[in-house]
Amino acid sequence: MNVEQLLLVAREFCRAHRVRISNFAALAAAAAASTATIEGIAVHGNRDAAAESLETVLRSVPALSGKNEEFARFCAEVYLSVAEVM
Repeated sequence: MNVEQLLLVAREFCRAHRVRISNFAALAAAAAASTATIEGIAVHGNRDAAAESLETVLRSVPALSGKNEEFARFCAEVYLSVAEVM
């Protein structure tokens, strides 16, 4: 999930849960973690590992003013549902 996609997810989550984005760098870090490559080789062997990395970063570096645990889990679920289609 790229940072623009994650930002869209965050905005919808914020609207639904009445919180706000407080750390845009956390969103960028989480997006980077889920799509990380080294010398063109994906860091994660599968989409489950990428989703787990996304969730771990969002739990470790809060992006919202509240409900960060829920947001991290939600983002991982969205990532997996989108990855299924692609």
